[in-house]
Amino acid sequence: MVISRGKEIFESSYSWIFLKVRGHSSACRIHAGYGEGPHLKECDVHDAKEDYFSQLPDDVLSSILAHLTVVDAARTSILSRRWKYRFASMPTLQFRCLDMFGIKPYNHTCCPYYQQKFLKGVNQLLQLYTGRKVTHVKMTFCFGRQFSSEFDQWMHSISRLGVERLYLSFDCGINYPIHNSNPIRNSDKLFKFSLELLSQASSLKHLLLYHCVVQSSIGVRLKSLRTLTLLGVLLESDQLERIFSSCLNLNLLELCYCKLPYKLWISGTVTSVVFFACGGLEEIDLWAANLHSFECNFFSKVRFYFSFVPMLENVMIDLKGATAMPYIFGDFARDLPAQVKSLTVKASQSQIEYFPIKTQMFRNLRELTLVLVFTHDFDIVNISPILGVCPLLQYLDVVQSRTTRDGRGSGIRPPLSPTYHTELKEVTFGGFRGTRAEIEFAVYILRSALVLERMFLSPCFTCYSGSGTWEKTRGVSLDERKRNSIEQELHGQAISRNAVVIIQ
Repeated sequence: MVISRGKEIFESSYSWIFLKVRGHSSACRIHAGYGEGPHLKECDVHDAKEDYFSQLPDDVLSSILAHLTVVDAARTSILSRRWKYRFASMPTLQFRCLDMFGIKPYNHTCCPYYQQKFLKGVNQLLQLYTGRKVTHVKMTFCFGRQFSSEFDQWMHSISRLGVERLYLSFDCGINYPIHNSNPIRNSDKLFKFSLELLSQASSLKHLLLYHCVVQSSIGVRLKSLRTLTLLGVLLESDQLERIFSSCLNLNLLELCYCKLPYKLWISGTVTSVVFFACGGLEEIDLWAANLHSFECNFFSKVRFYFSFVPMLENVMIDLKGATAMPYIFGDFARDLPAQVKSLTVKASQSQIEYFPIKTQMFRNLRELTLVLVFTHDFDIVNISPILGVCPLLQYLDVVQSRTTRDGRGSGIRPPLSPTYHTELKEVTFGGFRGTRAEIEFAVYILRSALVLERMFLSPCFTCYSGSGTWEKTRGVSLDERKRNSIEQELHGQAISRNAVVIIQ
C-alpha cells in the first residue's frame, strides 16, 4: 500500500484500513473533515483475531501520522499495540491552538479555559518527547503575552529535542499583515521574542518568526542557524545588527511584511537577503562580504549604499512610485557594483511611463530581466535604450504580464535605428502577442545583436514570486494565421547569421 500526500490517494488508503480492520472484529472510522484534513472521530476496539495495523511498515504508519494533527495523532494510541506510542516518534510536531480548541479563526476567542487546555496539552506532549529527536516543530498560538514564563519553558524543552526547523507564529489568523507601507496593525500587541531563548538549540538551522517583536542580546550565539525568516515582525533600531552578531553562520535572511527602522545595515555572513513589502525603511547600507543575491520589494523609494559587497552578482529590485524608474536607471545604476552580472527590474504601468530615455551605464551587466506588470497599451519600444547602456549584456528577458489590450505603439515615432551590440546572445520575450510595437521591438533586437543565437517569442509569461521562484502563466495562444504573419515580418531581419527565432 502506498500513502501519498495527494488527497485522493490518501483518503482511499484510509478506506482500505477501515475495511480490513472492521472485517476482523475491530471497528474504527477515520473521518476527513472539510478543509481540516483527516480526523479520528470514533474508535471501538474489541479483541481482534488479527491486528492488521501491526503489520503495516513503519514508513506507512509515519505517513499516516504526518497527515494528522497532534491531537488526532495522540488518539491513534488506542488503535493497536503497535500504535500505542507510535505518535511519540513523529519527526514533526505541530501545535496550533485552533486545532486543539476545534473552532474557526473567525470565531476565535481566547477564553481562559481554552488557554489552559492548550498549555496543558503542549506541556504533556513535550514531556512525552523528552529524550527523543524531533527535527521540525511548528507552534501557532496568540496569547503568548499572558503566559511568557510558560513559553520560555517550552523553548527550553524544544531546544533539547534536537530541532532543526522551528516555526513560531504568535497569531492565529486574525491579524494578517497589511500590503502597504505600514504592514503591522497594532504593534503594541506584539509578543516580544528574545533569541536568547534559543541559545541552547545547538541543532537549529532554520527559524521562522511571525507577528512578534524580535530582540537579541549581544552575548547570544546561534552558531548552527542558517536561515532566518521574519514575517509581520517589528524590528527596532539596532536589532538587526544584533541578530547578525548572534547568528554567526547565517546564509539567508528574509523579511516580509515587517515594520523596519529608518535605516538598516546588512552585515555578517549572509549570502542572500530578501525584503518583501516592508515599511518604514528609507536607506539600506550593505556591508556583507559574502552577499551574493539581493532582492527587494518596497512601496516607496529606498536608497541603497553598496559599501562593501565584493561577491554580489544577482540583484532583483521592485520599487513603487513615479520616481522609482528614474532612480533605478539613474543613481542606482551608477552605484551598482561592477561585478553584478544579473539584474531583475519589476515595474507597473504607472512606472513605465517614467522610463528614462537617458540612463546611467550598467558597465558589466550580463543578464537583465524586465518584468512589466499591467502594461496595457504601453509602447514596448520605449525600453529600447536599455540595449545601448548594457554593453556586455548577453541575456535579455522581457516579461509582459497581464497585458489586457493590444499595444499599438506611437503613430508619429520615427523608426528605430539599430544599436550595434557585440555581446547579446539570447532574448526571451514573454507575454508576446504579435502587436505592431512588439514586432518593431523584435526587429530592432534582430538588427542590433551581432552575435545573437536565439530569440524566444511566447504568449506565455512568468511571474516572479520571490526568493528566486518564477511561476509560469499561460497566455492567449497565437493562432496559425498570426504565427505566419509574425514569421513573415521577422524573416531576414537578423544581422547575425546564427540567429534562430522560435515562436512558441
